Amino acid sequence: MRLSEDKVRRIAERLHDELAERGLLAYRDRPGQRPSDGRALRVKAIYDAIVADLKIEEEIDAEVERILATYSREIKGTERDILFRKHKEEVARKRGYVL
Repeated sequence: MRLSEDKVRRIAERLHDELAERGLLAYRDRPGQRPSDGRALRVKAIYDAIVADLKIEEEIDAEVERILATYSREIKGTERDILFRKHKEEVARKRGYVL
């Protein structure tokens, strides 16, 4: 994964807090539940969504690397970047994802 688990956790916490501060986060705490427990569960849900998305992106990147490895000549620099981006968009679209 490109980001450490700690960085993803901090991103999830910050995203939660920012959404809550702006009033864009709708939730109901369970009766008798401490507010900090509810926050932890919401942050965990955001964290899980980010990690799942990063795993999908890693799978797509690996498939693109396999495609580029099939080229008859070595591709470098800007040409490689352009082809990587093109193939990544194509693979993502075939899988039903939008980049």
